[in-house]
Amino acid sequence: MNKINKVAIYGMGKSGKAALKLAKKYKQDFYAVNKGPVQTWWEAEQLADICGTCACASEEDFAQHFHKMDEIVISPGIPTTHPALKKAVEKGVPIVSEIEYAYRVTKDIPVIAITGTNGKTTTTTMIAEALKMAGKSVFCGGNIGVPYCDLAVSGEKVDYAVIEVSSFQLETIKEFHPKIGLILNVFPNHSERYDAVHDYAKAKFNMLMNMTGEDHLILGTENPYLDDIKDHPAKRTYFTKGSLPAEFKSMFDFSQARARGEHNEANFFAAYEVLRLLNIPNLKELFQKFINEFSGVAHRLEYVLSKDGLTIYNDAKSTNSLATTTAINAFKDSSEPLYLILGGKLRNENDKLLPDLLPFKGRIAKIFTIGDVTERLYQELGNDFVIEKAGDLQTVFQKAKGLKGNLVFSPAFPSFDQFKNYVDRGEKFKAWAKEAF
Repeated sequence: MNKINKVAIYGMGKSGKAALKLAKKYKQDFYAVNKGPVQTWWEAEQLADICGTCACASEEDFAQHFHKMDEIVISPGIPTTHPALKKAVEKGVPIVSEIEYAYRVTKDIPVIAITGTNGKTTTTTMIAEALKMAGKSVFCGGNIGVPYCDLAVSGEKVDYAVIEVSSFQLETIKEFHPKIGLILNVFPNHSERYDAVHDYAKAKFNMLMNMTGEDHLILGTENPYLDDIKDHPAKRTYFTKGSLPAEFKSMFDFSQARARGEHNEANFFAAYEVLRLLNIPNLKELFQKFINEFSGVAHRLEYVLSKDGLTIYNDAKSTNSLATTTAINAFKDSSEPLYLILGGKLRNENDKLLPDLLPFKGRIAKIFTIGDVTERLYQELGNDFVIEKAGDLQTVFQKAKGLKGNLVFSPAFPSFDQFKNYVDRGEKFKAWAKEAF
């Protein structure tokens, strides 16, 4: 790692903790900064183990010192426009993401980077698991939940680093250079961060910053801004969900796939294309086996249980309407009633679900609403759908007893009103469902 004297690591979530460990490994003069009093961050023992004798401070106290740093590493949830960073930005202090911070140490390991509004976690997992099935050693991390810095700290040498990257993480990259980059789709999202969808797309396109004509892009056509990158020299493959190449469709049998829906077929195609570009041997046989055995990803339309004629699915990762309509579409060939659980924390006053749900009016038997938007959704959707206000998940399960069909938790809103994050939301959903049924 290049010698940088003073480094502030801002945000003490998973990625921030991992960045602290990397700074400690390289004996940098580092400072840990987070919202709130230091003693409330983690357990005192954990804080001492990770930080040692480094300076720890709340963002309020450290705001006057950010501009004195040689570099600032920010967690994804902290924008460069944060008021505490204002003077540092004016002074030109470099601000980078944990992704960039880790890449400098691991750049000798080929990177496969995946982004998109929807499907990136599933596709990232597919690529990593398929490569492992092919006998390759793989680090799988990034926005998927395992910090990229963990690889840098470990010093492990693997064949490939398969990294999920969010628009937030891509805003501040400098050297990060994927050999294969995937942008699966771009749809309206993160209105709390971006004033326009095009700004959101531009953040994702930062992935291409250091890619060259020797690298390869895999691009989903559900992206209205592809013309922005039409002149980039990287080689490319395009794909369209629901209209995949006939050669690919005829090559594989999806009838035994556990990961259902045409969106997963598109994810399979993207993963297959990565392995093809990497010249994985015996790929047809290996990938058919992978299709048959891949069971999906936790909290992404995950099967939970079946009891007394009701089958329950956990799609807690859904934080926008497109993810929810994708989940609904996965049941388009089912004749059983579909019951949907919607709700969470309101992101923006302009967020509306009705336009996206109306095409499914005849397919949804009932909607249960939960969270901060319980009443709001009841008012918005009540004229077109059968709605029942539940408020919370445990109440949903009480109301759902006796129903026959498919009960799908695909909330379409963030989790932070009632849960720590979407993983916490999904784990509690599964636990409570098993208790109730």
